Amino acid sequence: MPVSIEVGRPGPGARQRTMSRRLKERWHIMRTYGGATAEQRTSLRRQRLMESGLELFSSQGYAHTSISAVLRHAGLKDRYFTESFSSLDDLMAALMRDIYEEQITRCTEAIGTGQPLRDRARHMIDVIVGLPLQDPRKGRVKLAESLGAGPLTARERRLGLQRMSGLVDSLLREGLHDPRIDTATMSVAVVGAVSEMLLSWFNGVLDISREELVDQGLLLFEAITCMPGDAPSVA
Repeated sequence: MPVSIEVGRPGPGARQRTMSRRLKERWHIMRTYGGATAEQRTSLRRQRLMESGLELFSSQGYAHTSISAVLRHAGLKDRYFTESFSSLDDLMAALMRDIYEEQITRCTEAIGTGQPLRDRARHMIDVIVGLPLQDPRKGRVKLAESLGAGPLTARERRLGLQRMSGLVDSLLREGLHDPRIDTATMSVAVVGAVSEMLLSWFNGVLDISREELVDQGLLLFEAITCMPGDAPSVA
């Protein structure tokens, strides 16, 4: 009696592998839409929210901006805000973190050259003054609107100032020879003073040029370090 043999019919193992492959393909299709994965779309939405926050905070003020206004400006539905941020304060904190990161990166490059101490200090101050001019929105957010936000923003501002003070401290240690002066304390004073000078200049209170503002900041630095040739003579 002839034996019937089925040809081409996959066994249980092959069928399971085929099903697994098809599920992976479906999952990939679900995860990818318009050429972007779910993670990439989330990141893009976050960037749109941050750009809208920067625009609205700088133009109409933090106090007059709502989550709904940010979503409308970004062209996103309500549910997408909490996907990236817990509050407007959280959004402002993220903006401040990015602004300080950019500033500190450029300042680190400015003082990392082999130039004389005075030149590096001036270059750093020029970077600090120049960034708000390159994007006035960031200047308004960093110097003014962030002050009216909540504790998350206050923390980011404090951390940013601490990191800036650390850079100034590294310069002061090179130029200071007076054992009475604590460089960590004095660096906080320098950063605070330059920040206030920059805010007054940005708001139009100080009627001086950018170069003059940088020169004044450098004079403050020189007054503390008493660099040879710059220190006032004492009778």
